[in-house]
Amino acid sequence: MKATDFLIQEHKLILRALDVLDEISSLVEKKESVDQRDIDAVLEFLRWFADAHHQAKEESVLFPVVIQAAAAHNRSVEHMTVEHNQERALVEGIEKDVRLVRHAQFVAGARRLTSTLRHHIYKEDRILFESVDAVLSPQQDDAVFERLVHFETALDKQVLEERLKDLRALEWKYLRK
Repeated sequence: MKATDFLIQEHKLILRALDVLDEISSLVEKKESVDQRDIDAVLEFLRWFADAHHQAKEESVLFPVVIQAAAAHNRSVEHMTVEHNQERALVEGIEKDVRLVRHAQFVAGARRLTSTLRHHIYKEDRILFESVDAVLSPQQDDAVFERLVHFETALDKQVLEERLKDLRALEWKYLRK
C-alpha cells in the first residue's frame, strides 16, 4: 500500500465524522434535542483522530519527506499546515460555543468546519497526494508507509478502537448507518 493510500483511508474516517457533525448541527438548528455527550464525542473524535492522530502523521512523517524529495512542494506543504491550524482553531471555537450554549454560533462553526475540512481533504487526496506519489521513490514511499503504520503506540491503538466504536454508534444514531 502506498503511504498516500493509507492517509486517504484515514480521510474517509474523518469524512464519516463530518457527516455526523452535519446531521447534529442540522438538528440543533431545527431546535431538536441532541445529547450533549454526542456533540462532545464527535468533537473529541475530530480533535483526537483528525488532528492529534492523522494531521500529526502528515506534519511529522509525510511532509518533511516530501519537502526533502522535492523542494518545489514546500509551498503546498506549508499551505496544508496552515489549513491544519485553521481547522484546529475552528474545532476550539465550536467547543467554546457548545460550552457557552450558543446554538447559532455552534451551527455556523460546525458548517464552516465541515466545509473547510472536506475541501482540505479533497485538495490533499486529489492534488497534493498525486504529486507526492510522483516525487517519492518506491523506497521513500515504503519508508514513509512504515513510519505511518508504526506511528501509533499500543495506547493510541486502544484509544483509536474506542473512538471508532463511538463513531459507529453516532453514525447509527444520527445517520442510521
